[in-house]
Amino acid sequence: MIEGRVLFDAPMKKFTSIKVGGPADSLLFPKDMVELRKVVRNARRKDIPILILGKGTNLVVRDKGIRGWVISLTQGMKKVQLEGDVIEAEAGLSLQRLVQFSIQKNLTGLEPFFGIPGTVGGGLAMNAGAWGVELKDILLSITLMNKKGEVVERPRKKLKFSYRRLAIPPTWIILKGRFQLKKGRKEEILEHVRSYSEIRKRIQPLDYPSAGSIFKNPAEGPAGKWIEEAGLKGFRMGQAMVSDRHANFIINLGKATAQEVIHLMEWVERKIYEEKAISLEREVRVVGEP
Repeated sequence: MIEGRVLFDAPMKKFTSIKVGGPADSLLFPKDMVELRKVVRNARRKDIPILILGKGTNLVVRDKGIRGWVISLTQGMKKVQLEGDVIEAEAGLSLQRLVQFSIQKNLTGLEPFFGIPGTVGGGLAMNAGAWGVELKDILLSITLMNKKGEVVERPRKKLKFSYRRLAIPPTWIILKGRFQLKKGRKEEILEHVRSYSEIRKRIQPLDYPSAGSIFKNPAEGPAGKWIEEAGLKGFRMGQAMVSDRHANFIINLGKATAQEVIHLMEWVERKIYEEKAISLEREVRVVGEP
């Protein structure tokens, strides 16, 4: 069906940032949009469920794995090009590489996203943000593929973004985004990037596998603040632990199972509701066979 790489019974712990999860029936790496369309149409015809995978951040795969096809865009769909002050980037490109490309071109606007370990597609799907800036703020348009394999482009004004979310049909796939940047001075751009990078290193547990921020910040304030106040920093279940550096991270101490991570998430949710009357909403997705 495709020339791109295909793996069977692929252990998802190798393809997610928190390093947990059982096998996916098939993991496919289409080399371009044509191959992706073939995969999507075949899956639809055979009634096979599909899951789009970026770099596996903000994702917890259950221990029994994923039935159906997991499609990764990270090996074929990662082109980036420049038109004036507008960057067009395919969904499989890492946000890190996107920021680096903008620095090379002396363009400013993407610096806050340096260090976010996802892809362009994943960043758009969850409206990634940091330091008061979200991807929607610099977005011009998104190109998508619907469940029939048809490609459509949607301008920013016709897209519905909210905090850590883009509202699109669940069967649609983000193919690429176009971003409006501004000319800047490379020295100033690099200084901003260094500053954001140093803060991340200081406050985030980058020495251990994690899925990034576990919970969205509720209206009452940062989720990490409430988790810390509840005394849950350092609390663990098996090899899964609430980070003692940043309470809104759950880290894998080495051999954590997905079940341990999920149970710990549920424990934190329950404790915060009981002690603070605050309902935490997850930023990470939990997928796979229960």
